[in-house]
Amino acid sequence: MTKLDNAIRQALSAEDAEFLARFEQDGVFNEALGTFRGRSGALNVFAAIITFAMFGGFLYCTWNAFEAAALRETVLWSSGAVVAMLAVAMLKMYFWMEMNRNATLREVKRLELQVARFAASRTAP
Repeated sequence: MTKLDNAIRQALSAEDAEFLARFEQDGVFNEALGTFRGRSGALNVFAAIITFAMFGGFLYCTWNAFEAAALRETVLWSSGAVVAMLAVAMLKMYFWMEMNRNATLREVKRLELQVARFAASRTAP
C-alpha cells in the first residue's frame, strides 16, 4: 500500500498533497481520542464512563469473592465479576469498531477528494 500512496503523492501538486496529509493516519492513541469527536462523541464519552464503572464493579466483585466465607457468596460475587468483565469487553469492542469506522470513513473521504480533483482537472480547459 505504501508504493501506491507514494505514487499518488508524487502525482499530486504540493497543495493537494498538503491537503491529503491532514487525512493521514494518526497513532492508535489519537484514533481512540477521535472517537470522542463528531456526531456520536457524547455517546462515546458516556460509554467510556460506563466502561470504567464496570471495571470498578469487576474489581469490587472480585475482592468480595475472595473475602466471601460461604460457597454461595463466592459463586454470586464471581458471577458478578464475570458479567462486569463481559460488559467491559463488549464496550471495548464497540470502541474498536468506532475506530475502524472512522478509519474507513477517512479513506472514503480521501477517495472522494481524489475523484473530485481528477474530474476537475479533466474538465478544465
